[in-house]
Amino acid sequence: MLREFFEIYCQNGGKITPLSQYLKEEQKGAAVLLGGFILDFLDKIPTLATQKNVFLLSPLNFNPNSNIKQFLYEVGCEESVLALLAEFLLQDEVIKNQSFIKELDIGYLASEINLAEEEIFEIQKSFGDNLKNTLIIGKDVVTHKNANNIAKILALFSQSKSLEVVFLEEEKVSVLPHYEEISKIGEVGSFDGLVAYLHYEHLIKTPILKASKQFGLVGKVGNGEKIKVIFDSLEALEVEFCENKEIKGMVGILSLPKKENFCFCYQKIKLDKVM
Repeated sequence: MLREFFEIYCQNGGKITPLSQYLKEEQKGAAVLLGGFILDFLDKIPTLATQKNVFLLSPLNFNPNSNIKQFLYEVGCEESVLALLAEFLLQDEVIKNQSFIKELDIGYLASEINLAEEEIFEIQKSFGDNLKNTLIIGKDVVTHKNANNIAKILALFSQSKSLEVVFLEEEKVSVLPHYEEISKIGEVGSFDGLVAYLHYEHLIKTPILKASKQFGLVGKVGNGEKIKVIFDSLEALEVEFCENKEIKGMVGILSLPKKENFCFCYQKIKLDKVM
């Protein structure tokens, strides 16, 4: 799956700035973190904790680092977020002939995914002309239902003179150019109710669902309680529920001791008592 993503990215002119190269850069511009878990970004790139103008875009309302400014958007809307960022951050010579940009209704799309235009303007304002700005992409986009289109949009970003694209996980591929048109941005899906962000943690032995007190109240579960997490189309899991004051909203973190074959890191869930 990772290889296929990078094949499409590179076929469409995508340039990869190795993570090791980015870490060595002394003068860094603004950075936008998208499609990943904040602790994974900080683990791979520790300098983000003190770097200026770092923005985290994520539906998971969890950000333990006060130096990094977070903007929230609706679950599963990574493709739409990238389309809006392309409209505001890329130069005309990169996007002027892109039909998917011409078809965007900026105000409507921003409203649908709950990412304010003012927030995108703030990111745009932080992008200085004298420093190389960076879009840092986590592994979550690889399993998105529109991963192929996301790969093409990211390839477009990498062709900008003032912006580089860095991936937390890279896959070296050798492919010939095969440009494909970026598809029209699809309708925004719905993730109403309780949602779990699935995250692998090798140090734990049993699954833990960490979430806000509000999350627990809606799910009718208490701190420390053993519960069953029920997915729409996946096998149920027995977990421990733990309230976490750093997490807000209706998206919790489901920490797993082993990697599960989930299609996407965000999953709708229901909670049930363990009998």
